[in-house]
Parts: sequence; C-alpha cells; structure tokens
Amino acid sequence: MRYYAPSVVGPLAVLALAVVVMCLAVILIAGLRLSYLPGSIGQAWLSVNAAPMRISGVALANAPTLPAIGIAALIASRVRSATKERVSVLDLAAILTLLVGTSITLSAIALFMVTDASYVYAFEAPNPAAALFTPLGVHLVGFIFGVSPVVWRALARRVNLPELVVEATLAATRLLRNLLLVSGAVYLLLVALQHARVAEALASYPHLGWVGGLALVLLSLAYLPNAAVGTMAVLLGGSFDYADASVSLFSATSAALPPFPLFAAVPATVATWAPVLMLIPAAVLVRFVLTRSFSLIDATATATIATALALLLVWYTGGTVGAYGWVGANPWTCALAVFIWTAVAGFATWVIARFRGD
Repeated sequence: MRYYAPSVVGPLAVLALAVVVMCLAVILIAGLRLSYLPGSIGQAWLSVNAAPMRISGVALANAPTLPAIGIAALIASRVRSATKERVSVLDLAAILTLLVGTSITLSAIALFMVTDASYVYAFEAPNPAAALFTPLGVHLVGFIFGVSPVVWRALARRVNLPELVVEATLAATRLLRNLLLVSGAVYLLLVALQHARVAEALASYPHLGWVGGLALVLLSLAYLPNAAVGTMAVLLGGSFDYADASVSLFSATSAALPPFPLFAAVPATVATWAPVLMLIPAAVLVRFVLTRSFSLIDATATATIATALALLLVWYTGGTVGAYGWVGANPWTCALAVFIWTAVAGFATWVIARFRGD
C-alpha cells in the first residue's frame, strides 16, 4: 500500500491543505475571529465535495458541482498514472482501500468540525450519511475513470462478468458526456440571449464591490455543470423543477427566483416552437448510434446504464434549497427520457442492421 499512498492519499491530502489555507486566508482578509476557522474548514471540505449543508436553518442540498468534478478528475489522473503499468487485482484493491479510507477519514473530521461549530455558530450539523458518502461517491467516480477500459475489461473476464457490461457502460458514459457538452453550450447561448436579465440580477447587488462580484462570478461558474444537467433534462423532454414550479419544452409554470445570474436562462413562458429543440439531442443520438453496432441486449444494457448514470447526475446536481424546495432536473422524467431516447435509438439501429442483414 505504501507504493500507492502518494498517488491516492496525496491528492486528497493536498486538497485538504488547500481548503485550510483558503479558509484561513478568507478569515484573515475579512477580519473575522479565528474561532470560525474549524467550522469553516469542515464546511468548505464538504461543499467542494458536493455534500449538502445547512446554515441558519436553511437547507442547501443543491451544491455546486464544478469543484467536485475537478476533484474527481484529479483523482482519476493520479489513479491512471499509478495503474498505467501492469496491475493486479490486489493492486486495485489496495488503491481502492486507500482511497475509501482517506475519503471517509477526512470527511469524518470535517463532519466533527461542523458539528462542534454548530453549538456556537450558524452552522448546522449535516446528515452524517450524506456528509460521509457524498464525498466518497465523488472520489469513487475518480477511481472508476482513472482505471483504464483495458483493465476493466480484463477484470470483467477474471470475475466472469460479460464484457458487454463494460462496453455498455463506456458507451453510456460517452453518450451522456456528449449530451452534457451540447446541453452546456445551449445553456450558455440562452444566458447570452438573456443578457438583460443577467444585468438585472447583478443590479440587485449594488454594494457588492469587486470582491463580492468576483465571488458571485466564481459561484456562477461552479454551478455550470448543474445548469448543464438541468438543460439536458429539458432538451430530452423532461423538466427543470423549482419552488413548486417547472419548465419544459412544452409548458412552464413560473415562480419568483432569487437574483442569481444563472437563473436568467429560466423562461417565464415557453414558445410554441420550443419542442423543435429536441432535434439537438436527437442529432447527438444519431451520431452516437452511427459509431457502433447494437444487439438487442446491448441496446437494453446501454439504455439501462445510461438511465442509472443520469439519475446519479441528477442526484448530485439537484437538491433542496430552503423554501424553494427541490431545485434541479426532475429525476423521474429525466431518467425516463434518457431511457426512452437511448433505447429507441439502439433498437432502431438493431432493427435496421437486421433488415440489411448486417
């Protein structure tokens, strides 16, 4: 295990140190008491790992996910570097054990810090399971992506798992990646078209100053993956829900939103031509099915795995936000839409191949 410790424990230890330095710098610059430091460190660790939090009785389960994506990418790069040579099952088990142990330990320390601070300050102790396992999920995603597909295929053969499962998982991952990239581009275009509403949101903070303005911009950037997932759900025919209201390509029920720049893309009404935008994910699906062949089982497996991954994305990018309730893509309509689109595309490709005798 000592051989893999620098590659696995190192990134999380450096991240924890960076959180400490950042919190200390903010407290010193703001002129706050150092007694805020432990609780701030614990809360910052949980926040950058997409864990839910509660402050002054207000739940914020919809955490920004860009930092978590960066952490997962860092872990993936280190795991890929550690496993680029020939590795055994025991090597993978050692890496996984180190990763899980370090993740749980650091998150448990953060949970203790926040719980201890909650007796004095506005912090509230989060749900212990969410505080421990939400960051762990982020770190496990990094591990999964860090192990190369070649190793996963070899591992599947070793445990007598059909290689179809690995191939379907890789295909579903690529499909969702492409859908998210396109959805993110569509979202940014919508924000650009609604620049007047963005200006109105910024005007709601007249005394923000350049430091506050920079913080608002960084926070908006941190929520971009959340916005991309919500946009993907809408483009596929699902809905984005907030404050007992929702918006889809077919209808919209409006509700007052906080003056946050990213909400500028949420329309109060939906144009009659909006369903035409479903051609965007349709184009992504067409390109996807043209790059590979499908059997009936392969199409079903890919659709099922894509649905499970979509639910995981919605769970990480959505959540309860105070009085607004659930803010994010509707989990069930998004999952249903992903399954239908992927299954229909795969089945159609299979039928065409059968008809042509391929």
